[in-house]
Amino acid sequence: MMIAEYINTDDPFLLFFGGFYLVLGLSCFFAREPWKEFAALFVDNDALSLVAGILVLPISLSIIAFYNNWESIASTVLMVIGYLAFAKAVVLLMRPGLIQTFVQKEFVRKWIWLDGISGVVLGLALLLL
Repeated sequence: MMIAEYINTDDPFLLFFGGFYLVLGLSCFFAREPWKEFAALFVDNDALSLVAGILVLPISLSIIAFYNNWESIASTVLMVIGYLAFAKAVVLLMRPGLIQTFVQKEFVRKWIWLDGISGVVLGLALLLL
């Protein structure tokens, strides 16, 4: 049996974001050093928090405005992600220093692999549930 047989292809939002989080999660394993360098850039550069907020805001708003589906477990997970991403975008844009204080902690850069696991699990959940 192939895992592709179990992927829910009926919902393009779940397919898109499931694939997105799966690739991002795998990237944390295969490109660990560049991810550590990227996290370190946030410590040195306030402007990166603003750029991240500008990128996250339209994605989160598109989930909230255009998807708005609470019917299945996967769609509920995606909606929660949308609202959490919106809150994150607001913090990134309004209070970038809060994010930088958190990223300055060494454990954030040390435990990048944990982000990878969460991305893979989240991606598979959106694709398979």
